Amino acid sequence: MQAHPYLLQRPAFSVVSLFSFFTVLFLLYSLPINAQAANNMPQATNIEAPELLAKMAEATNTLNYASTLIVYRPGAEPVPYLWKHGIKDDVPVEMLSELNGPNAKTLRYGNQVSYFNPDMSAHSLLQSHIHGPFAHNLIRYPEAIATAYEVIVVGKSRVAGNEAWQVRVLSRDNSRYNYILWVDAASFLPLKLNMVNAKGDLIEQVQATNLTITDTLDNAFVDMALKDLPAVMHINPPKSFRLNWGVTHLPLGMKQVKRDIHRLSITEDVVEYILLSDGMVDVSVYLQKATYQQAEDVLFTKDAVTFLSRVTDSIQVSVVGKIPPATAQRIMQMIASVEANDVQLNP
Repeated sequence: MQAHPYLLQRPAFSVVSLFSFFTVLFLLYSLPINAQAANNMPQATNIEAPELLAKMAEATNTLNYASTLIVYRPGAEPVPYLWKHGIKDDVPVEMLSELNGPNAKTLRYGNQVSYFNPDMSAHSLLQSHIHGPFAHNLIRYPEAIATAYEVIVVGKSRVAGNEAWQVRVLSRDNSRYNYILWVDAASFLPLKLNMVNAKGDLIEQVQATNLTITDTLDNAFVDMALKDLPAVMHINPPKSFRLNWGVTHLPLGMKQVKRDIHRLSITEDVVEYILLSDGMVDVSVYLQKATYQQAEDVLFTKDAVTFLSRVTDSIQVSVVGKIPPATAQRIMQMIASVEANDVQLNP
């Protein structure tokens, strides 16, 4: 068996880290999928990409299931999650739990998402989905990615002991990362997703190690009620304003989905903000008054996220997202000329 890249890049381990790592390896390569209700589902012998994506979206949105997921990035500790979904009184309910570290958990009841984390007060927001390891639009609304990505069904392979359809999701203009998706051939639920660069090198991997599908609602949701969840935080909309800058050209399929002026929760800095999305990945663009001089761009990638910062005329511009560094630089170049008096910075 070829040495795992994680071993090659992390020469020193504690006993706990070694135990955790080999436990994850066992999960990734040994555990079968336990799909109780899926055993009786007919399996297609041939399928086109639109039909496969539609079936995956239907399964992801309507079935009762629980999936243990491992998120792996080369050079970093694998991170395990537990993802549950069900339908309660015709309303979708969902839970995403981090299985290591603090007991952080996210619950969804219809269009309300509640956040529980030991480091902050529990709260709820009006949102249509949980931001989980799998790209939301890919698995639930695949039509949203059609402009930016080409989807090709390659054939069948095996994931965690189950037969799965292998699908390539390719950037149409080669400006973003490509993806390889594996979809369970019986239930049509997603089993694995690799994010790769142009050379095919792994950037990030999400893999199911255990999947259970049932006809009945999971016990975690049986007594769940909106009245027992934290109150919804109502965020006041920003005052009427006009940003005096913008991105003049975007990669194919990427569009502006939000812009506002707000304070960053950690630093309390006031920023002008634009959110860009192609359906698979989101890219954030921030403008704020520079507090220091920066002769050269700052560019680095951490946990698959690229961060690029530039200071021009006392204004700091930052581009952040799961995109190749070259694409972040192109977006930076396409930001319309910004001068200090163009930035309002009044929340």
